[in-house]
Amino acid sequence: MSTWFIIAQIFGIITIGFEFASYQIKDKQKYLLVNGIGSALWAVMFVAIGMATSMSTQVSLIIVAVYSSTRALVFFWIFRKDSKRRRMAGKIFLGFMILVALSAGIYVIVGLPTREVQILQSVALVFALGFVIGQYMPGKHPVRITVFFYAILLLLTQTPLNILYAEPPLNFRWNPMGMLIELAKMSSVLVFYFMFFNKKLIAKRLVKLKAIINCEMNKITSDTEISVLADAGVMKLGDLEKLVAKMIRMEIKAIDTSEITNVTSTESNTQAVLADLKTVHDLKMILEKVIRLKMQKLDKPKMASLAQDAILAKS
Repeated sequence: MSTWFIIAQIFGIITIGFEFASYQIKDKQKYLLVNGIGSALWAVMFVAIGMATSMSTQVSLIIVAVYSSTRALVFFWIFRKDSKRRRMAGKIFLGFMILVALSAGIYVIVGLPTREVQILQSVALVFALGFVIGQYMPGKHPVRITVFFYAILLLLTQTPLNILYAEPPLNFRWNPMGMLIELAKMSSVLVFYFMFFNKKLIAKRLVKLKAIINCEMNKITSDTEISVLADAGVMKLGDLEKLVAKMIRMEIKAIDTSEITNVTSTESNTQAVLADLKTVHDLKMILEKVIRLKMQKLDKPKMASLAQDAILAKS
């Protein structure tokens, strides 16, 4: 294993951290900054791989990585402010990037040493263009969906299908670190969507839990006696307390803080929490009433006994 190959693995390890972290970031600007830095490190890794094996099979990947870093950092600057001029600049830059990617990709692919490498890089170019568009599009889903499929193709470029020694006869080589980088991208996207759909699931469970709590709370009226509550089939108040506490915990988990970006989203989340706190307050009043009723029941025998003692004393 040559020194250059070892250097490539070191830069690959650093790149893995940046790539995994970037696809957990929901804020578009922060994502672009971290992704741009990660792509620059990614380019250095490909240069080292080329120095260790054959630069001819790595040129296209180096161009892709440098291009990716430049694109992400320029998009980061464009999206820092929302203005008509910057939106126009973003569209012009996107068109320019697509043209550059297409031209450079075709030029490099034509000069690749084997038919298999040319086919692989051609398919990778198609997915690369999709990722470019996905990275520019608004929202958090296009960039993650497109990068997942793009990473699959880049994973193959780090195998003997693409990495060749220059000396005849052609020898093949694996780049484990390059493969780990692409696996890191894919796993980061999978983790993101696991957490995303988990929050959706929590929100659905929260709706059902709130319905149960509201149903039980509606059975309780201001003049309801404890015996009537039991006869009406209302769950034990201790169990109702636990459900309300569970509701608060789920409400906090269901809130996606990254979505709180303006007054409307802030007000919506605040109203949901305030509604839960009102339920807590109402239950607290009920519990206080129950305690008073229990104390009255406990005091009745004692008061009756004292009254009887007083009557006997008079007689």
